[in-house]
Amino acid sequence: MTPRSPARLFLLLMGLWLLSPVLADSTTIDSGKLFGTWQVLESHPAQGDIETIFTIRDDMTFSGTMTINNDVVWTYGGKWTLAGNRLTWHYTRSSLTLHEAHKTETDEILSVSDDTLTYRSGSRGSVNTLQRLQH
Repeated sequence: MTPRSPARLFLLLMGLWLLSPVLADSTTIDSGKLFGTWQVLESHPAQGDIETIFTIRDDMTFSGTMTINNDVVWTYGGKWTLAGNRLTWHYTRSSLTLHEAHKTETDEILSVSDDTLTYRSGSRGSVNTLQRLQH
C-alpha cells in the first residue's frame, strides 16, 4: 500500500518517527546468556562483607544465598521470567519472611556478557554488576 497524497505520506512518516524511540528502547536479551552462577561482593561499614551468589537455570528456576562476614543469612529460590530486557523474579521459598510485595521483583538488564551481568534494580533503582563464577 503506497500513500496517495502528501498528507498520507506525512502521517505515515510521523507514525514511524513517533514509534522509533519505543523500538530503540526495547532490547531483547538472549536468555541462554543468563544461565549460570553469578556473584556480587559488597563491603558496608556497618554490616561488613556481603556476598550474594545465585544460580539461574534453564528450567526457569533460580536459587541463591547471601552471606555477611561468611555467615549465611538468607537462602532463597523461585522461578524467573524474561520479557525483552525485563527479568522478573518470583520468590517461592525464602529463609527470611518476605512480604507479599517483595515476593516478585523485576529488574532491567542493561548488558550481559560471558563474564558480567549489569542490571538496574526495579525496587531500588541502583545499577549493579555481577560476575559469572566459572565451575
